[in-house]
Amino acid sequence: MYPTLPFGPLSLPTAPFAILLAATLGLELSGRYGRRLGLHVDDVWNTGLLAMLAGLLAARLWNVATLWPIYMDDPWLILSLRPGGFAPWPGFVAALIVGYANLIRRALDPVRMAAAYAVGAVAAGIILSIGAYLTGAVVGLPSDQPWALAYFGELRHPAALYQALGMWLLFVALWLRTGPLQPGRTVLLAALGYSLIRLATDAFVEDAAVIGTFRASQLAALAAALALSLLLARRPNATA
Repeated sequence: MYPTLPFGPLSLPTAPFAILLAATLGLELSGRYGRRLGLHVDDVWNTGLLAMLAGLLAARLWNVATLWPIYMDDPWLILSLRPGGFAPWPGFVAALIVGYANLIRRALDPVRMAAAYAVGAVAAGIILSIGAYLTGAVVGLPSDQPWALAYFGELRHPAALYQALGMWLLFVALWLRTGPLQPGRTVLLAALGYSLIRLATDAFVEDAAVIGTFRASQLAALAAALALSLLLARRPNATA
C-alpha cells in the first residue's frame, strides 16, 4: 500500500490527492468534450463544481449527523477531511439535485451536459482506480500469472489496475467514436462500458460480497449491461 505520495520534501495523502486530481481531470475533459456538443466550457465547469461542493457538504453533514455521539466527544473531528468521513449516497443525491437545479436556472440541455459529464467521469475513473490500487481500497486475488504484482506480501491480480485499463479504453472509444448528434447515446454507451468493465474485473477482487455462488457486484453489472443494451438497441441511430 502507498498511503502517501512523496513530492520532494512533502508527502501528500494518496486518497485525497487522487480524488482531487480525478475531479480536476474529469471536469477539464468534460468541458473539452462539451465544446463538441455546443456547450460553453464555463457552464460545464460551474455546474460540475456546484454539484461537487453540494455533494461534499451533504456527505459530510450526513456523516456527522449519523455519528453525532462520536463527534460530540471530540468536535474537532468534524473538520477532518478523511475519505471515510463522507456518506457517499446522500452526497450523490445532493450533487444531482444541485446540479440539475443549476441546469434549469441556466436553461442548459441536460442530455448534452450529461454526455459531457459521462465522458469526464470515465476519465476521472482512471485516476480513481489507480488510487484504489495504491491505497489498497481494491485488492486482487492471489495469482501466479506473469503480470501479477507483489501486494500485501504475495503476488496478486492488480484488479484496480485492470479497472483503470478498462476505463482508459472506454474513454478512448467514447472520445473517438461518439459525436455531437447523439449525446443520449453517449451517456448510455458510457454506462454500458462501465458495467462491462465491472462485470469483467470484479471477478479478480478479493473479499467481494456474494449472493449464493455469484458476486453481487457482477450480478448488478450484468443486469445493468443487459438493460442498457436493450435501451441502446431501441434508440434510433441518428437522434439524441
